[in-house]
Amino acid sequence: MKYVVIGLGLFGSKCAENLTAMGHEVLGIDNDPDILEEYKESFTSVMRMDTTSVNAMKTLPLDDIDAVIVAIGEDVGASILTLSILKNMGVKRIIGRAISETHHNILKHIGITEVVLPLEDSASHLASVLQLKGVLSFTELSSDHAIAQIPVPESYIGHLTSSLELEERFRLKIIAVKRAPATGMLGSLYNKNYTVDLLIGKETELVASDVLVLAGKVTAIKKFIGR
Repeated sequence: MKYVVIGLGLFGSKCAENLTAMGHEVLGIDNDPDILEEYKESFTSVMRMDTTSVNAMKTLPLDDIDAVIVAIGEDVGASILTLSILKNMGVKRIIGRAISETHHNILKHIGITEVVLPLEDSASHLASVLQLKGVLSFTELSSDHAIAQIPVPESYIGHLTSSLELEERFRLKIIAVKRAPATGMLGSLYNKNYTVDLLIGKETELVASDVLVLAGKVTAIKKFIGR
């Protein structure tokens, strides 16, 4: 898979290093030549760029990229402008880093649906999540077992939990169903406004904004999400 990481500070460089170690192609972008010199051998390639320039951003091969992670930290204005440009360019997957709740809310308002607050979510955790398309959260329990939060697949919307037969078909266990507020959808990568139903009954009907919390082998999780 191919990723672009914009902003190679502590968080961005760590995320890029983890993705590179996992075998992915990573283009690291920053506007500081000293930072680029430091990391020029660490990723697939590095590039100096002012990402607040629309013309500069249009030179990037974004159609061939699986996700762009904007990890710009202290310069909130540059973060917002960069993410806005990417959104307007129609980039298929954009993950933004927010350094405060206010920053987070602004990113949500401009249409960035996947937002990471690094005080709570580490760069290595984000790299693990990115490996699994469609997974909102991924917690390793061992080398081959994990807990994952996954939006209800479209084909399961309106079905009862009993009809999924996850244990029989995938050997996955439903730990909980997270349900969005009546007025909300998937607002961010780590939305905390959901109610959590730990008493999953066989007659629980799944709706479009639900999130399944599943436990099992990593290979089974990948099989369930179609990877």
